[in-house]
Amino acid sequence: MIRRDERINRMLEYFAGCQFKKVEPIWIPALWNECGYLSALDNKDGEILVDPAGFMVKHLQYLLELSSGYVNIDQTDLDNSVIYCSLLRYTSAWDYSHTGNIQSGTFLKFMILLPMLKKMNVNILYLLPVTQYSHLNLKGDIGSPYAVYSLFDLDENLHDSLLDGMEKLTIHDELATLVEACHLLDIKVVLDLIPRVSARDNVFLAEHPEWFYWIDLNVLPGFQPPKIAELEFFAECTPDKLETIYRSDETLVFLNQFRLPPNELDAALWSDIKRRALESGESILPMIEREMGITPAPAHSDWINDVQPIWTDVAFFRLYNDPSPLVRSYLPEGQPPYVLFDTIKCNVYPGEEPNQELWNTLIEAASFQLNTYNIDGFRMDIGHTLPVPLQESMFKVIKDIKPTAILISEDLFNRNHREAARTGYNVMLGSGWNIMTDIRVERLEEYLRELPELQIHVFACSETADTPRITSRGGMELARLMTVFNYFLPNGIPYLTTGMEVYEEQPLNCGLGDNTGGADIPKAFFNTMTINWTNESTLLPLLEQLKQIKRQYSNLLKPTNFYLSDSQGDIMIYSYYLKDELFSVCFNLNPEKEQTLQTELIYPGSKKTNLLIESEPGGWDKPGSEETYEMRPYQALVLLMELIK
Repeated sequence: MIRRDERINRMLEYFAGCQFKKVEPIWIPALWNECGYLSALDNKDGEILVDPAGFMVKHLQYLLELSSGYVNIDQTDLDNSVIYCSLLRYTSAWDYSHTGNIQSGTFLKFMILLPMLKKMNVNILYLLPVTQYSHLNLKGDIGSPYAVYSLFDLDENLHDSLLDGMEKLTIHDELATLVEACHLLDIKVVLDLIPRVSARDNVFLAEHPEWFYWIDLNVLPGFQPPKIAELEFFAECTPDKLETIYRSDETLVFLNQFRLPPNELDAALWSDIKRRALESGESILPMIEREMGITPAPAHSDWINDVQPIWTDVAFFRLYNDPSPLVRSYLPEGQPPYVLFDTIKCNVYPGEEPNQELWNTLIEAASFQLNTYNIDGFRMDIGHTLPVPLQESMFKVIKDIKPTAILISEDLFNRNHREAARTGYNVMLGSGWNIMTDIRVERLEEYLRELPELQIHVFACSETADTPRITSRGGMELARLMTVFNYFLPNGIPYLTTGMEVYEEQPLNCGLGDNTGGADIPKAFFNTMTINWTNESTLLPLLEQLKQIKRQYSNLLKPTNFYLSDSQGDIMIYSYYLKDELFSVCFNLNPEKEQTLQTELIYPGSKKTNLLIESEPGGWDKPGSEETYEMRPYQALVLLMELIK
């Protein structure tokens, strides 16, 4: 039987043996030094210069010491969870050598951050794709991690050269070691699984070109889904809209751009291209484009008249060999396989001939990742569009391996909570990211009213990896206020996007809730970037306070005890009531003006009010009277009121 710390101890022994070898020192953010390493060679501007082997010995020893206080419990208590979302290559990216070149984050370097995550009360680590991605059709200077080249291989940039001398260590072992380190601290690890799209250039093309939709290469520069003038902006593709979509002239032009897959278009030429690609080692997609004049169709949104640009680096898997029976009568005779708003949503518009070999491969990928890395679940990218039978089969295999698996749906709307729960998910993204693009009392209250009735937990967040940063919307004050807001929501799991803890303003992506006006700014999904780890101000003290208060009042903070208190002007309040205690969280949503909070109006006849938390650093300087608090713009307060029985 493998010991729960076997991989970590093996790595510790390796670094202990490296301490007396000449290894160049590296610079790391001082904030990462949770282990208390005292032998820094230099210290300036929020960084320390360390001997990497000596530092890793100290860090791994500290991690093992910390682990004695935790037991890796199989069943995750979602009511008392905090999710941390990380793009590993970005979270721990740094100019470690001070050469002016940013080095990719790695599995090893991210392990340094784990004690800091525990201070933030994190018990679920959600990793954005770590799989090998394509380097063709790059977005930005580095390319999107969602342009998956292989579901069975890892991004080679996540290997750490400090481990080059460790015998019989593969990059798969490096990820498995990170997972083991997380488990030592009772942190579950959830991977992003990408079963709906793949890179347009991917490992499956050579053997299975029919798994994708193909278009004429000449139409690629202007390729986009049809605009349906008769329908509104960002319309959902419901069955009543199908005739309008397919009778549109723009749709007919769109359908005419599709072609048969290469093996059906010209079998002899395809066989020859495959042979030459295998002999030369050349990527097969450029050869197909050059010699056959076709290319996989770039993916696009399933929403009608969406403003999102097409995703030029990825293509949809063809999950059915035939179109839905609901649209066949609208299609021109001899129509090649195509993808449109309805075919994307295979959950609503399934065909009758499943692409079973592809389905089996996707299920095998999930099984491989679970067994190889001992992870604890998946966030299913665009999972809500998968065919229901495929999803059910995949979930059965996942739960056979990991009965307590965390399964996260990307569904963007709380209203779909019953369907997500019925499908087998236990967490979903939900509506919070959208609600919090427009922070007003009425809007937040409407959101709060539906939370206690949800049948599934949702992300409690004001930003995600797909949205602009909350700090870019209202500065540090708003970031702190919304952190408090999201921490105590019924059926909400506080969700921290990597970098939020140091008020990072640069986004990972802006596909949702964009506030940039479409500006071409660097985004971590596509560009080589670092988080501002040397920022002197951090959210860490506030997050530690929130952790302590939530633990102290866990019996009170239950959905059944939740209610929405009356707002007071621009002050919004939600509360939990049980017996003779009232826990109230109050927010001045006015960005410019102070507001007076009257505690007597929250609960008339309260006996005593205790201030538990205030969101601004530096202490409370405007206490008002015993019954009032003068709240600064974008300030949050957490109060405990003792009530007269």
